Amino acid sequence: MVVSLAVLAALLLVSGVGAGAGWWAGSAAYNATATMETGMYLLDQYNLALAEVDAGNFNLARQRLEFIFGQNPNFLDVRQKLLEVLVITGAGEEESGRPQATATATLDPRPREQLFEAARSLIQARDWTPAIETLLALRQADPGYETAQVDGWLYAALRNRGAQHISERGLFEQGLYDFALAGTFGPLDSRAEMYRQWARLYLYGNAFWLAYPLDAAYYYGQLASMAPDLRDANGVSAFGRYWQSLRHHAEQLAAQGEWCEAQQAYENVQNARHDSSLVPTQEFVMLECLGPTPTPTLIPSATETLLVTFTPSATFTPDPAATDTPTPTASETSVATNTPTPTASFTPTFTPEP
Repeated sequence: MVVSLAVLAALLLVSGVGAGAGWWAGSAAYNATATMETGMYLLDQYNLALAEVDAGNFNLARQRLEFIFGQNPNFLDVRQKLLEVLVITGAGEEESGRPQATATATLDPRPREQLFEAARSLIQARDWTPAIETLLALRQADPGYETAQVDGWLYAALRNRGAQHISERGLFEQGLYDFALAGTFGPLDSRAEMYRQWARLYLYGNAFWLAYPLDAAYYYGQLASMAPDLRDANGVSAFGRYWQSLRHHAEQLAAQGEWCEAQQAYENVQNARHDSSLVPTQEFVMLECLGPTPTPTLIPSATETLLVTFTPSATFTPDPAATDTPTPTASETSVATNTPTPTASFTPTFTPEP
């Protein structure tokens, strides 16, 4: 019996090891196949992006390159191609911050030495967008020329343009994109990370704006505590968005008839920043929260009960039996009167005998 159990345990162990080995082998084969398929798909997208660039469809090319970069930032020269397309599509930004595609990419005919010196001057002048364009032109003319210096300048230009987009222009998406590209050349510093956090909070608030004002106020409120004067491209500050979201939330509750919750929400609005124009609305909401004034119910005392329940008639006729002068009884009369009542006297009649 003991031998049988030992044999059974050995068989189970061998089966388990075989199953585990088979699973690992199958998993490795599956992963290898998946990796190969992913690589082929990325290569197809890369070739399509190059075809879009040749056709002048730079926005489509940028979308494909962004996808590839998100999947594998080290795939071929996708970082370089993405930088080139980014400069092309970002050359004609409108005030709204939406990049506009240009018709064609213009090659800079200057020699690489001149491009290098021009890029140096632009970096020193803190003219970031022309500096990026010049550096990309230099890369296109000679990818191996002064690689370390060019990479460093690209990092600095992208990092500083991203900070400028966020802190000065309110172009949060473009700023985050510049930071992402700068991060491929080196780690961002703490201040750039702070700007990136600001931009993300603002964009999170925008995602909930009007539809979910309480959620929007949550993100705007965090940003307002750090950078209340940070403004978007429309000139609206982070604190302004926060305050307006609080007000939208209060109005939403009032419209739903949630009067007591709306009262608290309006108090939060006024605590954030007092607005006298909201006082009438706030008072109305408060009265609705209190509800109608109830009619008081008096509970009279014992004495008040007698006074309320006793209703005299118009003409009072005293009851002869209830006179204030009591009728004396026989015993009471004898006591109360000093002159006794005489009893009947007996006078005998005498008749003489004959």
